[in-house]
Amino acid sequence: MSMRPDGGRERPWCPECHWTYYAKPALGAAAIIEEHGQVLLVQRGNEPYRGWWTLPTGFVEYGEDAAESAAREVLEETGLVVRIVGCQGIFAGNGDPRGSAHVAVFYAHLLGGLLSPGDDAADARWFAPTDVPVEIAFEGHRKSIAEWLAAHGASNRASEISLFAGTGPAPPVLVYAVIENPKGTVDRIWFDASKNDFCPTGEVFSDPLPMHYGFIPRTVSRGDLRELDVLVVGEGETSVGSVIAVRPIGALLREDADHKVLAVRADVKSQYASIVDVSEEPALREVAEDLFRRRATLVGWATSAETRGMIMDAQRTWIASHATAG
Repeated sequence: MSMRPDGGRERPWCPECHWTYYAKPALGAAAIIEEHGQVLLVQRGNEPYRGWWTLPTGFVEYGEDAAESAAREVLEETGLVVRIVGCQGIFAGNGDPRGSAHVAVFYAHLLGGLLSPGDDAADARWFAPTDVPVEIAFEGHRKSIAEWLAAHGASNRASEISLFAGTGPAPPVLVYAVIENPKGTVDRIWFDASKNDFCPTGEVFSDPLPMHYGFIPRTVSRGDLRELDVLVVGEGETSVGSVIAVRPIGALLREDADHKVLAVRADVKSQYASIVDVSEEPALREVAEDLFRRRATLVGWATSAETRGMIMDAQRTWIASHATAG
């Protein structure tokens, strides 16, 4: 296989049989079921986004009508029987760590059944517009539910759900890191929000930084009430102000609660692509600990799952301080 331009993009191409591979997004189908002004949501029982909420949803099987897929998923995940009565729209989503997808969202009328979570759903509940949780998984579902909320007089809640997505392409699984100090930095730089600029602090590191260092946007740390700090394994080039997608694998815990998230790059090919948790790479832990041992009392490490929870808490704190109460 080789690469060649086709339709304005580089695509895999076989020079022997002349076959071209066209990557296609997956298609999901979901249903909006409304009863007495409430909408039905299901809680995910599996990763990604375990514990987060979506509309009843699933992927469209080969040869299956998308509307039939939506009704089938409702039955499998909630135990309810519905009739599809319309289509809200098709929503693009690039925030699924498994790959790009679109979701076709249909309006459904409840016919019967007993509400009971099933298949991969951990829970299923009815929510009034102002009670819809902000932890909505997947970009397409956030767009769909935000549209439903706005149509039901809950624009502030819709805004909160939209704000939740600003931390990364698929937070907290994939988040953005705004780089203040690239690997090799000696003179410390930080982002001064009052000047909207990256400014030197006057501090000189004793040794060049072995990792990229910055912060995760739209988060608030309990330690210093600023954004969560993030150490990014120093693969690839960055510069001051670079915004890169990273995957958190743990967090270095400090007694002063100014914890440091450790992440690997998701935007370039990484030798750590298969690493799930920082416990698998003691050498990375040692590098991070050496950086902060003289600055603070270290109390251990958070797992990757605990770190994702930490990021979610930091997102909630940021949203609470920026979204208008509704």
